[in-house]
Amino acid sequence: MTRARKLLPLLLLGLALGAVALLRVRIPLVSAEIPAGPKPVTNPMKGLVAWGENYRQDPYVAFAYVPVYWNELEPRQGEYDFAALEERCHFAQWRADGVRLILRLVPDTPTGESHMDIPGWLYDAMDGAGTWYDGDYGKGFSPDYENPVFRQAHRELIQALGDRYADDPQVAFWELGSLGHWGEWHVDTGAGIESFPTQAVTDGYVQDYLAVFRPEQLLLRRPYTIGQEQGLGLYNDSFGLPDSHTQWLSWIADGYQSDQNGEWLPAMPDFWQRAPSGGEFSPREEDGWYFTEDQFATTLDLLRQSHTTFLGPNAPVYGELTGAQGENLRTLLAEMGYTLGVRRCTLWRTVFSSVWQAELTWENTGLAPLYADWPISLELRAESGQTVWSGQIRAPLSDWGPGSHTIRLTLDDVGTLPPGLYSLWVGIVDPLTGQPGVALQMDVPRDAFLYCAASFSL
Repeated sequence: MTRARKLLPLLLLGLALGAVALLRVRIPLVSAEIPAGPKPVTNPMKGLVAWGENYRQDPYVAFAYVPVYWNELEPRQGEYDFAALEERCHFAQWRADGVRLILRLVPDTPTGESHMDIPGWLYDAMDGAGTWYDGDYGKGFSPDYENPVFRQAHRELIQALGDRYADDPQVAFWELGSLGHWGEWHVDTGAGIESFPTQAVTDGYVQDYLAVFRPEQLLLRRPYTIGQEQGLGLYNDSFGLPDSHTQWLSWIADGYQSDQNGEWLPAMPDFWQRAPSGGEFSPREEDGWYFTEDQFATTLDLLRQSHTTFLGPNAPVYGELTGAQGENLRTLLAEMGYTLGVRRCTLWRTVFSSVWQAELTWENTGLAPLYADWPISLELRAESGQTVWSGQIRAPLSDWGPGSHTIRLTLDDVGTLPPGLYSLWVGIVDPLTGQPGVALQMDVPRDAFLYCAASFSL
């Protein structure tokens, strides 16, 4: 064999490797820095909460609160009247407005009249286990939460709610009621009610929810061990009152001893990184008080310390606060929850390939993540405005707390485009509509909820 024939395979191998290397050569198209611009005031999955029964159109409302009354929902054992619940709380109207729902199962609401909020069939099956009370909160019936019949019925009810709503994009969060007056995990022992049950009992109720709903959908009224372990959220129904709000923050930071049963309950300092912080303004003050010149700095500071995503249903109605108070409310809304935008966009393609790649550096200048992994929508547009390619990718938005987050993505099958000017547009898809629906903090041209991340020429 001649020397030339021996070298031929090596030469062919070298050419093949060179061709492969050439195919991997990246041709940069653009690398653009993007200014932030002002924060959007409103967005899906952050903002104020309206009372679900009182439908109204309100640009500040992102959620409607839905109290679930057991005697209405399950009037006969195993028969669930979802139509009555959805009609009473206007599910269809809120959906049409892009408003999501926050639900809470309420087993005991004190009122001025003696009454019962659980179904009669359940009361009979429990042999009346519980306490009829008449106390400082009002009158009603407090069930025995350790009763095994009640526990099993609750488990079946939550399963039915999960079958109905676990995959519904309109249902955003569950405030874990099920126990105590107003579902707030406390009872009035002064009215003769037995002490609130220990974690050995209450953990079972939480597990009923965890069996059918995602942990980031669930919020407790106060820190609990299971909340710390499972990554649940928290809500504060006395938001904005400096003394009680500061106490709530101390529970989260340091843990505390329950005034209900003496148990020690652990801190949950970073809970907001995995699940929401919510609540409502304390009714002890008028809504406008929280936004006065003397008080607003404290209100805003408490919001930031709490990493709050939603407030209501006790919250201002759009238009009722004017002047400086109205502007302060807008500032609070803009600060609340997440605020996302692209800060840098780099785009390139490889030689002799229809595959393009992009690197997007996002920034969250808000207080919290979005708590959902919604799709990112991308479009390539020609100078005429015609879309020449479009696609969607999944991104871990639920992990994007305050700060910068970079993702690299592939734009498959872009194909060969003729020379000209092009632009890359980006947005976040709202699953409730299937379309881009999130206002981004980007000072660039926009088309509805798509934003021009970069322009370049071929």
